[in-house]
Amino acid sequence: MRIAQVATLAAPVRPDTGGSGSVEALVWSLTRHLTDMGHDVTVFGAAGGCVPGEYVATLPGPYGENDAPDDWMLCEWLNLCAAVEQSGRFDVLHSHAYLWGMPLGSLARAPIVHTMHVWPYDDSARLWRRNPSAHVTALTRAQWRDYADLEPIAFVPHGIEPDAFPFVPRAGADACFLGRFIPGKGALEAITAARAAGIKLILAGPANDYYEGQIAPLVDGASVEYVGPVDGRDRATLLGQSGVLLAPFQAPEPFSLVLVEAMMCGTPVVTTGVGAAPEVVDEGVTGFCASTAAELSARLHDALALDRAVVRKRAEARFAAARMARDYLDVYEQVIGAAR
Repeated sequence: MRIAQVATLAAPVRPDTGGSGSVEALVWSLTRHLTDMGHDVTVFGAAGGCVPGEYVATLPGPYGENDAPDDWMLCEWLNLCAAVEQSGRFDVLHSHAYLWGMPLGSLARAPIVHTMHVWPYDDSARLWRRNPSAHVTALTRAQWRDYADLEPIAFVPHGIEPDAFPFVPRAGADACFLGRFIPGKGALEAITAARAAGIKLILAGPANDYYEGQIAPLVDGASVEYVGPVDGRDRATLLGQSGVLLAPFQAPEPFSLVLVEAMMCGTPVVTTGVGAAPEVVDEGVTGFCASTAAELSARLHDALALDRAVVRKRAEARFAAARMARDYLDVYEQVIGAAR
């Protein structure tokens, strides 16, 4: 099968760039495994990419770099147009650039699969309704739940590389919070829950104004410690050495890769039952979803008692990148068959 992957352009698509959880990193993993399965894959993205298949650099760099446009939306549009212009070379195109490729569907010479990697907004739904025959996949059922009239053709959870998050059979009894310091991620709630449970909390993420104003005054180095931003191997090390990941989301998310990254290390998770979290967490197996502040605190001790080997095994079965590639391949075959 000849497959085009239309990446986003925040970074080149490479195995060593893009950051954990970025669309570019996901596209690289998807390309790797589709290529391993014997398919001919071409990636459209920013210059500097390196993938197992063909790489078409449509812009000289990511947003605003190396004379690429400063307007990130213009960058995405140019990349999409370049892929559609060459669509006659492929059996299917997979656009990861939100849903912006929908208006180009009638111009493409191959069917387009659209995947939105963020929480949809009303204009996303309006765009889909204007293009009702578009092939849209969702990360979880929660992602499009607010738009009952819009039905994705498949639900394909994200996948990650298991070897990037090594299994740690024994870990400490600390909890960790890993993410951006914004109200929706729940750092304040994490501190409250960990202190109520008598468990030390390690905070990790890039400092910002919210951190300095709301979080830093609560960091005492004893019950709450801040270790700064972490990524790459440091990210996997922190997650693997933690007894539990505490992620009390206050706003819904369409997936949340940090939960999966922790579970891949064998680290159970405690989160809130909002957005996609109940679909990602196997209750009582890989972690718990709490509905109240008191339950959030109580579940920390329950999570520490879970079998880390079972957590890892379940994460590999559900969220390995190879599984993601197989699922998308089924989607490609479905839309190609419908087009014929």
